[in-house]
Amino acid sequence: MKGLFSSIYLVSRVASAALNLVAIAVFTRLSSREVYGEYLLGFAYGFIAYSLAIQWLLAAHFGQQTRKHAGRVANTVLVMAATSVGLSLIVIALATGLGLLRPSVGFGCAAILTGLAVYFVANEIGRAQLRVVPVTIASFLRSGLTLVFGSIALFLFHTAESLLLALSLAHIAAAVPIFVVLRKSIWADGFTMPLRQDYLGIWKYSWPLILAGGAAAVGTSIDRIVLEGFFGAAKIASYGVMLDFIKQSFIIVGESVAISYVSVAKAHHGDGTQGEARDMLKLAFTTTAFLAAFGIVFFLLLGGPMFKVLLGKDYLGATSLIPWLAAANACLVLRSYYFAQVIYFSRSVRLELISTLVALIASVAFSFWLVPLYDVTGAAMAFTITQVVALLSILVAPSTRRLMPVDLPRLAIIVVAACGTLATGMLSAFALPANMATAVNVVLIALVAGTLLIRWDMFDARTISRRLSPFRGRMAG
Repeated sequence: MKGLFSSIYLVSRVASAALNLVAIAVFTRLSSREVYGEYLLGFAYGFIAYSLAIQWLLAAHFGQQTRKHAGRVANTVLVMAATSVGLSLIVIALATGLGLLRPSVGFGCAAILTGLAVYFVANEIGRAQLRVVPVTIASFLRSGLTLVFGSIALFLFHTAESLLLALSLAHIAAAVPIFVVLRKSIWADGFTMPLRQDYLGIWKYSWPLILAGGAAAVGTSIDRIVLEGFFGAAKIASYGVMLDFIKQSFIIVGESVAISYVSVAKAHHGDGTQGEARDMLKLAFTTTAFLAAFGIVFFLLLGGPMFKVLLGKDYLGATSLIPWLAAANACLVLRSYYFAQVIYFSRSVRLELISTLVALIASVAFSFWLVPLYDVTGAAMAFTITQVVALLSILVAPSTRRLMPVDLPRLAIIVVAACGTLATGMLSAFALPANMATAVNVVLIALVAGTLLIRWDMFDARTISRRLSPFRGRMAG
């Protein structure tokens, strides 16, 4: 591994999460529930469009990229991404013109598609090239500019469309540092247009991921779409803001695993050093399982107090759903950022397609069944069941069990430690005043989680602690 770049990625993601938390606090205070609900709905449609147009290309780039042909593969993906976005914008315009989409939804969909496409294409190429600094800077900029641009948009216009456009512009601006560095590296000798076989290679490898990406996006968004259809946009606000924050918290740390450990394992795999690749994957599993388990513990013990500070009282109607949403996103991060990475080691994406189609069927069925009966609780139940089904569907595949190692001894330690922390924290919440219990639980989680981080050197925690020890000794002297 190069230096301490797994910890650098983690720090950047945690800092991004903190800025996202501030953004949610500001946005929910500058907007009404109706406006925020319309924003969440527009983002859901935009994310579906982005997943159909771009996400498959990102997977194709990571799967096909090699040290020898990095520039050529990146150029191919960039041209195909620009073409895909252009065609998607035409389809959105036609759908809006024919009345299939409301103009506000069509505009927001197009804006989010464009912003996400520019940012994540740049981010994917940068992380595949192990360009730690520009990718880290882009992560900070994305969160910081989202806060700044979004706040200005809501303050001046107070519309969902203005907030969606602000988010799109923030993503585009955040991608600039990555493109600047790539211009001086893989594009130092100019941009070489890909050949016909380059396009065919990308297409042959990844075309099933178009369906998989669309199915996954619909599967993770259908709950709020159905909720809006039955109960209106305002009903999405409290549920959506809570789900999105919990989801982003899990995804941010999950991305840190994929960007660091899985990227290095993929490089070893491509170089033919299978032992090193497997060791890195075992560390990736341990880290992902740790993040999933202690993510649940964190939100069960501290989610309620945190959201009371973070959100206005109009957005607190869904706090009872925290256990459902935490468990669902733990399954999501295990699947997406560890087990689903099997497609990069098996050289086949069919498993991803099958898994996402199974999840889509489950999501649609349970959403239309449970949402009308149980309102937002039904939406949370449907989302959770879908994530469990998606995880199980990829675990049963022989290639997953063969290629993605599971460290059972460390998994057992994680489960016992997390359950013990949760039980102790719940006892603390029952026996102590609320503020004191919150403080005790913060310290408790930090001690247990920190011990495991250092013991197994996850995100370079042991290395960093050793490097800090001499410094502390000199300070004490």
